[in-house]
Amino acid sequence: MATFVLVHGAWQGGWCWARVAALLRREGQDVFTPTLTGLGERAHLVSDETDLATHIEDVSGISTFGPD
Repeated sequence: MATFVLVHGAWQGGWCWARVAALLRREGQDVFTPTLTGLGERAHLVSDETDLATHIEDVSGISTFGPD
């Protein structure tokens, strides 16, 4: 079994991977589709300090703290 972390592009959220994630999960894979800070359903969290480092923390937090 593999673990996939699918990261969306600009102006989207983790939801954009819903169909792909469903297919991978159906095959028994672990799939995480985080929404980056300041984008998608997390748009309300944007600030002047939101930058690439923030998004790196969003993704690396999955392996450190889990998806929830």
